[in-house]
Amino acid sequence: MSQIEQEFRLFLSKNPEVESCYQEGLINRRSLARYLIKQGIAKSNQVDAVIAMLRRFQFKEISKKNKDIFKGIKTQVKDNIIIFDFEKEKELVRKLDKLIANTDYDKGDTLKIVVGSGSVKLFIDEKNEAKVKDLLKMFKVKNKYKNISEISLMFDDKVVDAKGILCSVTKELAVNDVFITELLTASPELLIYLKEEFVVKAYEVLKRMQKWFS
Repeated sequence: MSQIEQEFRLFLSKNPEVESCYQEGLINRRSLARYLIKQGIAKSNQVDAVIAMLRRFQFKEISKKNKDIFKGIKTQVKDNIIIFDFEKEKELVRKLDKLIANTDYDKGDTLKIVVGSGSVKLFIDEKNEAKVKDLLKMFKVKNKYKNISEISLMFDDKVVDAKGILCSVTKELAVNDVFITELLTASPELLIYLKEEFVVKAYEVLKRMQKWFS
């Protein structure tokens, strides 16, 4: 792999919209090469080298299998979620049993628990914040995120064996300036948590993706 290609891969990771525009034919190879040189990817006398690199470069493409998966997405949105980010403690994990027992999933209550290496995160409905008041008194909360919405993307079961689905979704949201607060996966479901101000735009982006692949 040449130095120019290495720099280009790093550039794409920071500017995913460039790859999308190039694949859709919105910019040609020579124009992109000149732009990359302006961005410092290569020297001014290396236009031909950059063009040659772009000709060889394997841009990511969504397979037909993945396109079929996107067609059948079922999307649901739920507002008024709170995320608590606790410092991880063994006693905290033990006490979560009571919170689980008091959650009425049949009525649509939200409770997600993520135990990481250094923290424990709780995702609950704002209306149920009182249920964690004892935990708030006993354990250290590093961060609290309010006015969060949950977007549930339910894919076909085939998504388990598909590549690049998460990348495609997050890249398209990033290109459209949608900031993701948290992501959870429970295949075939993808759960995206974001501030309520981003919900409408995120929903429009996701629906647009479905149309692209239909």
